[in-house]
Amino acid sequence: MLDDYCILPNRVDTFAQHHVIPAGGNDEKQLYSSSVRNKKLLDIEIRILYNTFQTERSCNLQTVRREFTQSKDYVSGNVLLTFCHFMPHFRLFTLGFLCCIVLAKTDLAENVNADTWGANLFATQRHDFGQVALGADAAFRFELTNTLDSELRLLNLRSSCSCVSAQFSTTLLQPGETGAVVARLNTTGQHLHSKSSVLTIQLETVMSGTVRRDTVQFFVSGYIRPDVLLTPGSVEFGSVIEGTSAVRTVMLEYTGHIGWALTNIERSLPFIYARAEEVRRERGTVTYKITAVLKEEAPPGYVRDALRFTTNEFQSGRAEPIEIILPVHGAVSATMQAKPSPIQIGILSPGETAVKNIVIRSAMPFRITDVSASDNRFRFAFSEQASAVQLISVAFSAGRERQDIADVIRIDTSDSKQSVIVINAVGRTMD
Repeated sequence: MLDDYCILPNRVDTFAQHHVIPAGGNDEKQLYSSSVRNKKLLDIEIRILYNTFQTERSCNLQTVRREFTQSKDYVSGNVLLTFCHFMPHFRLFTLGFLCCIVLAKTDLAENVNADTWGANLFATQRHDFGQVALGADAAFRFELTNTLDSELRLLNLRSSCSCVSAQFSTTLLQPGETGAVVARLNTTGQHLHSKSSVLTIQLETVMSGTVRRDTVQFFVSGYIRPDVLLTPGSVEFGSVIEGTSAVRTVMLEYTGHIGWALTNIERSLPFIYARAEEVRRERGTVTYKITAVLKEEAPPGYVRDALRFTTNEFQSGRAEPIEIILPVHGAVSATMQAKPSPIQIGILSPGETAVKNIVIRSAMPFRITDVSASDNRFRFAFSEQASAVQLISVAFSAGRERQDIADVIRIDTSDSKQSVIVINAVGRTMD
């Protein structure tokens, strides 16, 4: 039997965009960022190409640069054809053709990168699931935050391979709101071994009165093992009341080498306990019973973790043993829950009033004794009667000036375990 007391380190890869580094040293790394730097890059590549063909005596470097950069086609960005008129030999024709490609490449790079803003909204654009068993619920959330000044729409999600499916958690985000692109590896048996996919989405927003769109790509990979089966494919604790525990079991079955075994279990959350008990080993089949426990001290909120099972297998060329990942999901509900939190006031015009509702639920009846905020433009209405469900009406009246709305709403209750509830209120007043 394996008992788990280890801490799982964070192994999520962070994807970093790479830039083209032309010949001439690292100082030229950002040459694609402006038309002036594009001309510098062009000059460098013309020099490199000229050096390649310097045995040709019919022209020199100054002629190449002058004829190329003074052409009307260079200014307009069209494919340069007039450059070849002074080249009497085939090798110099090749030089001219390659220079045309350089010009087209730099102009195209500038046009494509001129409106790239969407990638900055995401925390990462790459995820590797690692070794995944058949039936495993392998899902990953590409989290994003709308840091723009206007609403953001998520459009046209597609995957390059049926081995990975994806969906939006929401298709519309107001300023400050968060969402995700949820990628899921297909482990039903239709796809096996190494698989990868590119997810492509389109984002749309309005900047300075103009509709702007951008395309963002995500890179997903994983190895689906045909010899390991998990039933069910994840540990699902569901909704658990704060202060109580929950227990779930998962069966792991391996078919292959008779000496195969699990050697260790790791997890990241200290309030999750796990053990693996071998229950059968015969004819090349090994079966483990995995028991996962959500402890009473788990705090309110979503539970997202992964149990990592270390095996006695080793991949060729690597010193670390092979691991199998089992996702863990759940939610711990507070004794008293208030929704929505935070509360979105929205975007208001000067003098406009917005009215929103806050719903508070509890296992036992309780009373609301007071509701307050530091901004005196907030007005609240509520019942003083005891109930397990309470409704608070929140009204906000915008002023005449443009400004952000950011305040804390404090709710005092008669509940002895949770006498104070704090909810953030966010919004904006626009001209």
